Amino acid sequence: MTGLVVAALVAAGLTTVGLTAARRSAPPPARRWGARLLRAAARLLLLAAGAFLVARAGYILATEHPSRPETYRHAWGGPHYIGFITVHVGPAILALILTGLSLYRRLRGRG
Repeated sequence: MTGLVVAALVAAGLTTVGLTAARRSAPPPARRWGARLLRAAARLLLLAAGAFLVARAGYILATEHPSRPETYRHAWGGPHYIGFITVHVGPAILALILTGLSLYRRLRGRG
């Protein structure tokens, strides 16, 4: 039962962070080249972290099977499969949602 509680807390925390980040207004455009370079580096780093989370989630979904609890029983979010999936795949879902919101805001602003 502890694994489900941890999974629920992690999911609630990630949802809160995602909603807070999505509601924040966009920063003003950078005017100096140093600020532009810093923002570009931050975006690239966030994109790489998001790609890693999505790739990791795909790997976990492909290799861990609900019918074999010995593969995830002692992992974070275990011993239940739903807790394991929430803890390990939840950050990837949040990364995809935030990426989609960012793209939507960027494309809507240019329309």
